[in-house]
Amino acid sequence: MKAILTPETESDLLRGIEWFDRIAPGLGDQFELEFFNALNRIKQGPNLFSANHTGYRPCRLKRFTAVIYFRIDGDFVVVVGLFTSGEDESALNSRE
Repeated sequence: MKAILTPETESDLLRGIEWFDRIAPGLGDQFELEFFNALNRIKQGPNLFSANHTGYRPCRLKRFTAVIYFRIDGDFVVVVGLFTSGEDESALNSRE
């Protein structure tokens, strides 16, 4: 499957990269790599992830405390958010 990142998700990713880079130089690059590794897992088997109470399908990053939220739309997975630990996922309600 192909993936579409919403503009909000792109902002989430950039914010996460910057945040982790402030913790340690190069950590943001590792976060970005893990994001795309998780995205590849999603694209290979989106139905392996069940929708939760948000109505979206969550996929946890393996190394970082972050979750990708997506939905399946035909032949695409639409990634609607990337939330790191402590962020309020209720913001998903206003995303498409």
